[in-house]
Order: sequence, then C-alpha cells, then structure tokens
Amino acid sequence: MITGLFVINVFWGGSFIANAVALKSIGPIEIASIRFFIAAPLLAIVTLLWKGPGIFRIEPKDLAALAAMAATGVTLQYVIQVTAQSYTTAINASLLINTSTFFILFLSAMFLAERLTTSRLIGAFIGFGGVALLVSGGTLAFSLGKAGDLMIIVCALLWAIYSIFGKKISGKYHPLTALNWVFILGTVGLVPFYLLTPHTDLTTIPLPALASILFLSVFCSIIGYLVYNVALESMDASRVALFIYLVPLSTIVLAWLILGESLTTASGIGGLLVLAGMWIAERKTT
Repeated sequence: MITGLFVINVFWGGSFIANAVALKSIGPIEIASIRFFIAAPLLAIVTLLWKGPGIFRIEPKDLAALAAMAATGVTLQYVIQVTAQSYTTAINASLLINTSTFFILFLSAMFLAERLTTSRLIGAFIGFGGVALLVSGGTLAFSLGKAGDLMIIVCALLWAIYSIFGKKISGKYHPLTALNWVFILGTVGLVPFYLLTPHTDLTTIPLPALASILFLSVFCSIIGYLVYNVALESMDASRVALFIYLVPLSTIVLAWLILGESLTTASGIGGLLVLAGMWIAERKTT
C-alpha cells in the first residue's frame, strides 16, 4: 500500500503538468468537469462488469456521509480550488494546500481516536518545511491575506473532511462502492458549474488537451482516488495524509523530465526534507 501511495502522488504531481497542457485550449472549470464526466461513468461501467450491480448497494443512512465526501472531495474541492487560482499565486496555492496534512492529523485525533504521535508531528513539520522550499524556490516568501489564499486553506480543510468521512465509512463497503457513489454525486454537483460557465464544443478540443484530460480521469481520478480510499481502510488517516507532501516534489521532478525546467539547490534540499519528514513520521515510535 505504501508503494501505491507513492505512485498516486506521482500521478497527482503530474496532474499539474496535464492541467497546464489542457489549459492552453480550454477553461479550468471545463477541465475539472470533463475530468469527472469521463471518470464517473467509466468507473461505473468497469465496476458493473467486474463486480455486478450488487456492488452499488448501500444503506440509506450512509448516503449523507457519501454525499459529504462527494462535495468535499470532488465538487467543492475543484470549484473552489479553480476559483482561488484567479486570486493567488501558484506558489501560495501549492504550499497552502499541504496544510491538509495538519487538518487531518488533528481531526483524526479528535474524531477517529488516532494517536497524535510525536514522530508524526515532527515529520509533518519537517515535511512542510521541505514543501515550502520546493514551491518557493528557497525564498520562503508568501503572503497570507488574499482571498485566494484563504480559499486554498478551505480546500485543504475540505480534503481533510473527505479523508475523515472516508476513514469512517471504510471497511463497511467495498472501496469501489464508496468511490462510485462519491464520483456520481460529485459529478452531479459539477454539472451546474459547467453549465453556468463558458465551455468549448467537445468535438473541437485538441488532441493534447483530450489526452491530458484522459490522464486526469483515469490515473489521477479513478486509480488515484481508489488507492487513496483503500489506504484509508488499512492505515491511519493521519499516516496516509503525509504522502501529500510528495505531490509538489513529483511535480518538480516531472517538470524537469518532461518540460525541461531546471532543478535548483533549494529544490534538492526541499525534496530531501520531504523524504526525511515522511521517514520520521513512518517510524514506529511515539
């Protein structure tokens, strides 16, 4: 499962590159919406053929929790995040979204009775320092006070809430059951945003943008969310959360490999701090 978390965070790091390619042709709300317009039905079809219709059965009392996961992990998460990018810098957004780790650490201690160990706290702070170096290029310069910054923190809190609900419901249903409901309900929530904003004729979207959206749909959405939900079932939510620090690290490495962007000394030190923080947090100590 540790390997799976590493892999999906590489995918999620690559999502920034895919978004950059797609944004050359279509708008951000379109990217978020079409991503799940593809992912939700594709996941449902594969699940139906593989597991049969019974896999979709849930108890009515759990619908509220699944709807909360859909809103916090899909609909509101992407709508607010996209809107925030119009009011803040990419550096601020990349750094502040990682505050979800701290939200999850404390919320999981409050609502899931998970141990808030010393090693996890130290590892989280060291990893956050590494992320700060990575996304700021070593300057550690960002300002909190813009509306966009506060919206990114809201996104981090939303992801933490998604993780807590996901942990609570894990083990009760097959991971594909919960994920299908989250995707379907979350996609339904995206429809009004898609219809109320300008969008391109789907038949005119260039091939590079389509390929990027398919990557986002299959690897970042279906595979990424499935592995994340399975990990929540078998690991503490606070432990799973620490792997989000790999996202900016993998983005920088992939940008170097694919886009030819340079690696700086700050990037190297930041990457080492991220890995060191995760290693400390993973140690079986208190």
